[in-house]
Amino acid sequence: MSEDRVEQHDKQPMSDSDPLNTEKEHVLETEEPERAVSAMDNRQEKLNCLHGFLSLRRMFYLVGYSVGRYPHAYLIVAFLISINSLGMYRMVLKDRIRDGYTPTNAPSRYETDVLREFYNISGDPAMTIMILMPKNGTSMHAKANLDEAEKLSKFFFNEFNASRDGRTLRFSQLCEPYCQINKVFDLYKSAYDEQYKLFTTERRISKSSNLSYPLATMSGFDIHLERSLFGVELNPKTEENTTKLTTSDMPPHRIITNMKHVEVIVFIFRGDRDSADKEKDLSRWELDAYEWSLNEHKSDIVEVQIVGTDVLDNEMMKDGRRLTPFFAAGFGFEITFVSLCVILTAVYHNCLDQGKLLISLGAVLCPILAITSTYGIVSILGMRTNSFMLVMPFLVMGIGVDSCFLMIHSWQKERRAQASGTGNRLGMVYESVGPSITITSLTDFLSFAIGALAPTPETRLFCIASSIALALTYILQLVLFGPILAVATRYEHKTTTTSNCNWRKWLKACWKKCINVYCKILSNKFFAVVVMLGTAIYWYFAIYGLMTMKTRLDAVKILPKDSPLQRPNLVLTNLVWANYHPVTILINAPLDLENRHQMDRYWNMVDEFEKMHNCKGKASTLSWLRDYIKFSYHGEPFNLFAFFGLMTPEVYEEVDPYQANITTAKLPEFLKSPFFKHWDSFIHYHYEEGVIKLDRFMMNVAYDNTSSWDTRIQLMTDWRKVANNYSDLNVTVWEPNGMFVDQMLSLGRTATQTGIWTLVCMAVVCAIFIPNPCSIITATVSIASITTGVMGFLSLWSFDLDPVVMAAVLMSIGLSVDFIAHVAYHFQLAHRKEIRNGKIKKIPLKGSTERLEHTLGAVAWPMIQAGVSTICCILPLLFRASYSPSVFVAAIFLVVTFGMLHGLLILPTFLAALPESVTTANCYRVFLSSSSERSCRYVPRRDSTNSIELQKMERKDSLLN
Repeated sequence: MSEDRVEQHDKQPMSDSDPLNTEKEHVLETEEPERAVSAMDNRQEKLNCLHGFLSLRRMFYLVGYSVGRYPHAYLIVAFLISINSLGMYRMVLKDRIRDGYTPTNAPSRYETDVLREFYNISGDPAMTIMILMPKNGTSMHAKANLDEAEKLSKFFFNEFNASRDGRTLRFSQLCEPYCQINKVFDLYKSAYDEQYKLFTTERRISKSSNLSYPLATMSGFDIHLERSLFGVELNPKTEENTTKLTTSDMPPHRIITNMKHVEVIVFIFRGDRDSADKEKDLSRWELDAYEWSLNEHKSDIVEVQIVGTDVLDNEMMKDGRRLTPFFAAGFGFEITFVSLCVILTAVYHNCLDQGKLLISLGAVLCPILAITSTYGIVSILGMRTNSFMLVMPFLVMGIGVDSCFLMIHSWQKERRAQASGTGNRLGMVYESVGPSITITSLTDFLSFAIGALAPTPETRLFCIASSIALALTYILQLVLFGPILAVATRYEHKTTTTSNCNWRKWLKACWKKCINVYCKILSNKFFAVVVMLGTAIYWYFAIYGLMTMKTRLDAVKILPKDSPLQRPNLVLTNLVWANYHPVTILINAPLDLENRHQMDRYWNMVDEFEKMHNCKGKASTLSWLRDYIKFSYHGEPFNLFAFFGLMTPEVYEEVDPYQANITTAKLPEFLKSPFFKHWDSFIHYHYEEGVIKLDRFMMNVAYDNTSSWDTRIQLMTDWRKVANNYSDLNVTVWEPNGMFVDQMLSLGRTATQTGIWTLVCMAVVCAIFIPNPCSIITATVSIASITTGVMGFLSLWSFDLDPVVMAAVLMSIGLSVDFIAHVAYHFQLAHRKEIRNGKIKKIPLKGSTERLEHTLGAVAWPMIQAGVSTICCILPLLFRASYSPSVFVAAIFLVVTFGMLHGLLILPTFLAALPESVTTANCYRVFLSSSSERSCRYVPRRDSTNSIELQKMERKDSLLN
């Protein structure tokens, strides 16, 4: 048989005693009806012939035939695709933890834009947090510790040198417009030193300064200590006058303050990222300061810890880079498993040769080249690589080898086609598995392509890279692995013998018997009821877990367990945010201080914020307007005699802001005062006909006990609700963690929308390749069932919904298709093909049990191999004690487990229980004629009575083939 001949119909002569033949002869004696329809039949046959060449399976056959004839041409195409891997030299590894997982349309982005406009800056402020804790078991407000804290603050601000591109970077040159942000500590330390000096010289401490927590006063000027001191324990209340030193044996820091113990002092180093260079400078300074605190700081009394978004991003990338040896180990396990499977299969088929090693290498080479080419393409397009994208290779390796197993399995089955040429053999392989692997590859691609439309930048990058990698994997399977099979076939021709041993026959018979018995069990009605009950129990736990899944972003989990940032993160969560959580309220509408209605509205709004749950009260609120009312009524708080302790400062009765009669006339004088000039950055105003008009201003309200994300989410919702109620004041609420809160609020909605759209697209893809509606519906439901089970059991295993789990869910939808689509596709086929005596013969599949045997015989072993190879690939990640890898390991394990249960048990049982008329219905017999029942009647049934129709079918099929 020549290679360019596609198919032949092996017709068998009919005996004269055949009752069907006798009936045919009787019918054909009536030639007039035949002549009447002959012209119509000829036209129909030509049209069907054209449709046959346009059918999807036929197109895959032609592609495979071409690959088999010209493998080296396709290998050149694969080489050209792989050249993209060279772009990896431009790879940029960077995460954006702060805003990368926040939707682009989130309210916090608008709120941040309003804050930028207020400060007239173009970028986000860079904020580095320095945490100081005592090493010697003392309190941080002890004199020696305070001196060390002051020294470190000045050192980092003025003396510490970072370097970038040969330039020296000092924070004093980068801090505008936030250079005075730590002024509160400087004032407190100055007053503390004065009081300490008085105490050590046995003089009475000055009454002009009251260094009490949380609100200290210095000559009538308020200092909010809660912005710098945390973990504060106050002295027990006593009637004893603690200023009489002769009657007290307490240490000095407990005498001159009301604090017994201070756990933490926090300094903030903040700068504006108003240009790309400035952003890089601030990032470099933060990273160098972090490295200095880890490696060079030496102190016996104070511990320094540096935290910032760039440090956090850097730690995440370090953790991602640590996955490299684990990926190498996974690759080693997978290539070992693939090689073992190929060699054992070759031994079983008695066709072991050097070409099988080439096949093993090609199976893993396809996903590897797809991964490197993806990194190259992403880098060439100018996109950065985040930590999620470093987990992508495990996903692609797991998915990429699955289709190769199907191709190998089909290629081994068609080994008898050697005599008819490599082109025909590869054509049969592509025709057999091409549609099903296209379904899985296309749905895998679409699941991540839809995720690439998600509004969160980091998730979008991960999905873009994954979709590109999966698309390239599919292409390389066709243009690289297919040609490798063709080349391996030539080795097979030279070395393969036709001998067969008894053990092979026995093993083949055992496998066939197992499949037969298993299919009979699946077809049993009682067993079907048991499987459905088990599925219902599975759905109960899956849905329960899904409904109880919490939305939470916990940096403790995301950071590596051995990261130096774990401790400062706990300090921030359990001490800093628990004691002081400020929110910035911006009034963007002009405010007329003489307009009673407007002022009442303003103070009502302030009251709502200060009466909210978890608010620390108005004493902790930073409001320039309250100080301005005092200044308008009482003037400067400064008193020379009080400053030197010669008299007690005057205490004025507080003015009710609702009753205050003030104007903007004293505002310039107020802002020039050394005690109030810090309010200048809080206010925007202009002159209009000699009168000062307020344009906009801001204030801060403080809250505590906000360590819980549930509390922060509720507070953020309440703040925005209050702001919306005062739209006439154009109120905007900005909170430092607002973007993280929006991440939590959007995750559930994004996961639901992405999942629904992915299932819809998957159903559309299946409808294109699978003409049976029942198979489409059952495949869609099965994929939804697997995804629900993965999410539900992740929740039951104490995983919360966060960006990492979100990416794992997208991956689960893509992986689950591989276990479902092959079964759904093969079960709806009405025939199977065999090569007999060098001829391609189509044999109808009769009954659900026979079609079930054909389906499991075609996909069961490759599916098991694919599942085990996927587990082998991720197995090394079990030894990486990090959150992101653990999520992906758990998700992939669940997908493989539930996928194989659905693909090998639940879906076949359900399909076998349905009526045959439902599972064999074909929506478009004409356009996919080679897959339809009508075009598959190559072997006529002896019990048929309509002989004319049979003859027409035979003539049409012979033309189509």
